[in-house]
Amino acid sequence: MPEYVPNDSCDEFPFAGTYEGGTDGRLCADILPLYENGQWVLDEARADKPVTFNEPCVRGHVDVDANSSAGGKYGAFVRNQRVLDTEKFDVHAVS
Repeated sequence: MPEYVPNDSCDEFPFAGTYEGGTDGRLCADILPLYENGQWVLDEARADKPVTFNEPCVRGHVDVDANSSAGGKYGAFVRNQRVLDTEKFDVHAVS
């Protein structure tokens, strides 16, 4: 989707490194997060794959630098907080 995201890459939620993550990406809802008029809007990324809200995961088309940054922050969180295998944690999204 280079017309919207010049360095398009895909990032998934739940995170691939979690037990909830790692789902086959073809099963995910594909979205395009766009920042418009001071707020985030989530559009369907593919007309041939409409979002049903029953998908087990979401795959956002984001800039590769943002993707790498988010992955690095998640990895640092797991290491620094010493998250144990199967330990539960909450995710709070802020802009």
